[in-house]
Amino acid sequence: MYKKISNKLKTNPHLLVLTLILIIALFFRTYKLVDWFEFAHDGDLYSWIVKDIVVDKHLRLIGQETSAPGIFIGPLFYYTLIPFFLLFDMDPIGAFIPITAVGIITVASYYWVFSKLFNKSVGLIAAFLYATFLSLVSFDRWIVPSTLTNIWLIWYLYTVVMLTRGRFKVLPLLGFLIGLIWHIHIALAPALVVIPLALFLSKKLPTFKQVFLSFFALLIPSIPLIAFETRHGFSQTLSFIHNLTISHGGEKGLEKLNIIITKFSQEIDRLFFYPQGLQNNQVFFVAIILLCAIFLMKQKLLQKKEVIIFYSWIVGVFLFYTFTSVVVSEYYFANIEIIFLTIVSLLLYLFYKSSSLGRCLTLSLLALILVTNIYYLTNLEPYKKGYNERKSVADFITEDSRKKNFPCVSISYITSPGENVGFRYFFWLNNLKTTKVQADSVTYSIVNPPEYAAGPEEKYFRQIKVIVPDKIPTVDRINKSCTGQNTNLTDSMFGFTK
Repeated sequence: MYKKISNKLKTNPHLLVLTLILIIALFFRTYKLVDWFEFAHDGDLYSWIVKDIVVDKHLRLIGQETSAPGIFIGPLFYYTLIPFFLLFDMDPIGAFIPITAVGIITVASYYWVFSKLFNKSVGLIAAFLYATFLSLVSFDRWIVPSTLTNIWLIWYLYTVVMLTRGRFKVLPLLGFLIGLIWHIHIALAPALVVIPLALFLSKKLPTFKQVFLSFFALLIPSIPLIAFETRHGFSQTLSFIHNLTISHGGEKGLEKLNIIITKFSQEIDRLFFYPQGLQNNQVFFVAIILLCAIFLMKQKLLQKKEVIIFYSWIVGVFLFYTFTSVVVSEYYFANIEIIFLTIVSLLLYLFYKSSSLGRCLTLSLLALILVTNIYYLTNLEPYKKGYNERKSVADFITEDSRKKNFPCVSISYITSPGENVGFRYFFWLNNLKTTKVQADSVTYSIVNPPEYAAGPEEKYFRQIKVIVPDKIPTVDRINKSCTGQNTNLTDSMFGFTK
């Protein structure tokens, strides 16, 4: 078998290069995997939801609640994590297996899609860029439902371009992708504006069978949403409309458009130049890339239809965010990044094939990108308050309290805003009962940053500190404080609902 694979790689240089790119992608997505595992609120949240499904036998129709009240992420992400949580005895570290796999599959998808839309050389360039750009690497290492954004986008691009070419066999795939939006992030929805345009540009009509299959494919991932909405009086639909129409304050009209342009330019700057960035002339850089699409059309690497789709895609997203009351974050423009990666990949290919000098310069540039990003990756400051530290804190408190025969403990958080998260799940995993902080309870203080508080006995876990209780109540008083509920199980958590 090894000989067969070896011979195939020798006779197919594109496959050999793709294999090397996938190895590079794997390195970028697994380097110091555990050391840089943040495990803050999002980690705590998806772990509790998986626990809710597996341990509490609650077959969920929804995932976490978003920052928009009444709107939830779909449950697909959490069900995907379950086998890997079970494999690691419910330790959240198992989540890295499917997330890393998605990143590698996305790289391979870039190669396949661009090879089909253009040619194999463009496919290799696009796959390489996706494998090595640190902004995309950091996104692929982020364990949240929206991590699936980039694999969704590459296949969405494929379906839309194929529609403009009259290839309606992709309609079922498009339907399935639309159904997945609820499971990933609603910010992908504005990209759908180009679908009617793509159908119009095709100058053809799909068959009834193709339309039926597309609606059926859309229905499959939408079943949990339909079931939830039917059961709860279409509460999410009403919340979605409400969140689009109510005023969130802030800028409007041209002022908001200017803010959107700025944030969009910053996101594209981050895509290509993370972690340093351009600092200045971000809008100018974005404009130049977009104008290059016309140049590529003149060079017959892009069709006129495709350029129209690209520009309409961007304009549609801009108009949506300008004329709705939605508060816009930079990452909302991730649904446009694929356009810029397409244009840059084609430009590099054009330069590569132009001459021997062009080939040398292109390969040198790609090598520079690889070396530079490896340098930044390997020289990043270690994360000092992530999975390792938070788990160690929970393990220490558990072991110390049991050594001292405390039936339960209280946890006091003395932290910066947002730093009092990522511990609860580990307390549950350790089967440690926690109660509300009160006079008779044994209270351990978790401090971050460490200078926020001091105590007679302190244990350091890099940036996180634990103050060990020195004043211990009597056994009777401790036992009395432990008679209440396990607050680790009953306290509310933002985004979590039963």
